[in-house]
Amino acid sequence: MSGVSLPVTRPAGRALVVGTPSTRTEPLSILQRLGLTCAETDDPYAAMLELCRRPLVYRAVILSLTSLYREELQIIATIKRRFPHIEVWLTHIEARQASLAEAMRLGADGLLAEDGLHRTGIGGTPSETVTARRPASYVEPSPPPAPAAPEVPAPAAPEVSAPLQPDEIESTVGEPVLTADELRALLQEQPSSPSGDER
Repeated sequence: MSGVSLPVTRPAGRALVVGTPSTRTEPLSILQRLGLTCAETDDPYAAMLELCRRPLVYRAVILSLTSLYREELQIIATIKRRFPHIEVWLTHIEARQASLAEAMRLGADGLLAEDGLHRTGIGGTPSETVTARRPASYVEPSPPPAPAAPEVPAPAAPEVSAPLQPDEIESTVGEPVLTADELRALLQEQPSSPSGDER
């Protein structure tokens, strides 16, 4: 991996090591040599549960890349967003370049090696990282204007007859709606009842 990494001296604190039992032994011995008290968990889901239960207990989370699926790396962004005081360190990075790059993009702080902790990332969430790199004179460009919508002619209003005047209303009250001929025509069009129902 290219780039400069600086060794980090850690004050005493508590770290949560995430990985299978076989991958946790080496990081545990290194962290104890650095003066950190350690807790262990097998998977990132149990680690997140522990962090949610006791968020102020831990100062660091150590993730073994050989014990995580690539989709589970999202835990890094979640930890950095919800618990900004907790640092995320990676271990077992051999032959895991894609996972390492993704973890750094998500905000991992650095690597845990045999000689200690090495800070390689800026830390924080990806949006904070982008903002931190911008110069002070940077002005956010305005979004391009939306294309003008073509003009659609308004639909023609339906024709409405003029309202009835009060004297017209009084003259229609009591008048039949249908004439006698129209009523007879309607009655003759009625379907005849089935022969079994006639009485």
